[in-house]
Amino acid sequence: MRLLTIPCLFALSLLLALGSGAPAVAQGSYYYPQQQPQRPYRDPRAYPPGYYPGKLVQPAQPQQGFSFRRFFGGSDDPPRPARAPVAKPRKAPQSVNVARPEKPKVNPGTHVVVFGDSLAEFARQGLDAVYADNQDVAVVGKTRSGSNLVRSDPAEWPNFIRATLDSGQSATVAVVMLGLSDRQSLQEGEERVEFLSDRWKDVYAKRIDGILTTFKERNIPVVWIGLPPMKSSKLSEDLLAMNDVYRESVQRHGGAYVDIFPGFVDDENRYTSSGPDVDGEPARLRSDDGVSFTKAGARKIGFFADVEIKKILESIRTGGPVATASTDGQNIEAALPAPPDAAAPVSLPLKPLVGPVLPLTRQPVTPGGTLVSGPLKLNGDQAYPVQRALRTGIPPSSRPGRADDFRWPRS
Repeated sequence: MRLLTIPCLFALSLLLALGSGAPAVAQGSYYYPQQQPQRPYRDPRAYPPGYYPGKLVQPAQPQQGFSFRRFFGGSDDPPRPARAPVAKPRKAPQSVNVARPEKPKVNPGTHVVVFGDSLAEFARQGLDAVYADNQDVAVVGKTRSGSNLVRSDPAEWPNFIRATLDSGQSATVAVVMLGLSDRQSLQEGEERVEFLSDRWKDVYAKRIDGILTTFKERNIPVVWIGLPPMKSSKLSEDLLAMNDVYRESVQRHGGAYVDIFPGFVDDENRYTSSGPDVDGEPARLRSDDGVSFTKAGARKIGFFADVEIKKILESIRTGGPVATASTDGQNIEAALPAPPDAAAPVSLPLKPLVGPVLPLTRQPVTPGGTLVSGPLKLNGDQAYPVQRALRTGIPPSSRPGRADDFRWPRS
């Protein structure tokens, strides 16, 4: 037991002797920190206490007494806090190729002026894309979003057109697309006229005639663009009936009517938001609301209208007759020759009792004799209600005054 006590006392005395040694650094001396590489500026508060590059720092004070940390080569100083990360300067963003604004066309010889509502703005965008590279043709938009011919004064649009032309705006060809907000009854004096009734069509046609007559006074040819199909089938059917009124009035005044309805339907003449663009590639043509157009759809409207515009511009260039509003139905009838005298009735051959025998299993062929690869497709504005009635079994909506109109009459 005494032999074990003597080594323990010797080891304890050795530890006490080492703990009371002299400090490693003389008190009161100074030193400069090792030269550091040049760094970007940092706030002094980001460094630990007592440390700052380039300045004198007080040395650590000698530690008194025994310490196991110093005995095993460590230090009694508290751990320094971690340095805050230095934010690296961001590089300047690379220059992005931004489309340069188009330069205005200088002294164009042809001005295509677009009049109408919000749909006419899409027509203007499409025509602007068509003639973007033609410096001799300028497309000017004179559209009024939300305007109509039903609730407004009948003379409002003619007065707006006259004011536009009198203000110095040149117009070689006028393009009109109007009627999106006219799907409602109109007020004629004290009478409320029901939408799409015969009286409504007559009054509405007179208001269209007022616009066409305004262009006829200035000898400006007119291209009228019909209304497109909409996502709502009932709305599309009503717009088809309104297109009939536009077509009849425009053709009666000698203008050009553009039917864009077939360009925005599928193979079954139903509304579709996608379809071939002007290059034949599949693209999205309509917006999600089922009314507006995308950039490709607007370009397609401009493509349809450009066909008639080029005909008019070619007639003006060659000096030939131009289909303008200056020709009306009376002038056309006066230019026709007198009808021949009524001829004596001609006896018709008797019909055979039995007609030709047609096999029921015969494959349908085209007029040329080749086999038909698919069902025949109807075209035009009237194809839509025919397809709905014959293929899907949805009858057309009733018309006021017709036998299938079962609405209770208003008092």
